[in-house]
Amino acid sequence: MRFIHTADWHLGRIFHGMHLTDDQAYILENLELILKEEKPDAYIISGDIYDRSVPPPEAVELLNSHLEKVIDHLKIPVIMIAGNHDGAERLDFGSSMMKGAGLHINGVFRGDMAPVIFEDKHGPVFFHPIPYADPERMRPALNYDEPLTHNSGLALYTEKVRAFVPEGMRSVSIAHAFVNGGSSCESERPLTIGGAGAVNVSAFSGFCYTALGHLHEPQNISSTIRYSGSLMKYSISEYNHRKSVTIVEIDRAGNAKTGEIPLVPRRDLRILKGTLREIINNDDTLSREDYIAVQLTDREAVYDAMNRLRSVYPNIIHLERTGFRHSEEEFPGSKGISLSDRDLFSSFYLSVTGSEPGEREKGIISS
Repeated sequence: MRFIHTADWHLGRIFHGMHLTDDQAYILENLELILKEEKPDAYIISGDIYDRSVPPPEAVELLNSHLEKVIDHLKIPVIMIAGNHDGAERLDFGSSMMKGAGLHINGVFRGDMAPVIFEDKHGPVFFHPIPYADPERMRPALNYDEPLTHNSGLALYTEKVRAFVPEGMRSVSIAHAFVNGGSSCESERPLTIGGAGAVNVSAFSGFCYTALGHLHEPQNISSTIRYSGSLMKYSISEYNHRKSVTIVEIDRAGNAKTGEIPLVPRRDLRILKGTLREIINNDDTLSREDYIAVQLTDREAVYDAMNRLRSVYPNIIHLERTGFRHSEEEFPGSKGISLSDRDLFSSFYLSVTGSEPGEREKGIISS
């Protein structure tokens, strides 16, 4: 069984005020060429299809056009789940009618969700789509009265769906979650405050492969659990990511082998560092149409830096004046996180008044 695993498309994304629909369309065209070349048995999309629950019309049209080419023209069946950015009910609309055409959409978390079964020359493979849901939505679906976390809810669910798989048969899980051991970046919306949204790898034990979505950097969590990463770079923190889709092969014995197929964007994301003169006169061979974040090292005032840079790099997205940064010693309160309450107050008093607090002020803070 060979299939393509991708996730985190975020169609309709606005990046530093710039609409990315044309760039996303370009990437999806590349994906269609990959699918045509590889001829996989299935195409897996592990959530965050859209960037927000009510996507703009152009994002909906882009998804519709892509799926039409994949299913109608290339004849490749698709399994798609909702992520935390998606509107589960909107994505789920009409899903029961589309199964016959080869489009399996699982937007709403349900406790009785049956697997999608595909056949290869060795027999059936059971695919278990698990759309994102917060614990409060998991409870009624699982008919569970006690409080749940993301971890306990998914553990209960995967235990239940494994019962669908006959002994010795191959199975794949598809989920959108933060699994312990993963490396995150700035563009991912936290599932919870703190670490309460983390899921243990043990929740996905017993599957030949788990196709994850949510984290934007392609990465293996274990030999059988993997994030394919996002379609494009969606934050400056991703500038050094190498975006790709994952191709998975599962043999007769259920062993999964993975590989990466690179995705080349129409415009890359780069960070340029130097003085204004150095950056404007940069004669490298990389495209000036790329998305550019600039770190200016000039220590003197620079007139109209953003517009001057934009005349050379039209898609500049961020400007930072690193040359104006001061050392910590110049800011009495900059190390306050390691100070006691009394020392912190003294530092603040000195910063505001220019003199050390006297005995009266020290007595007030100590009382």
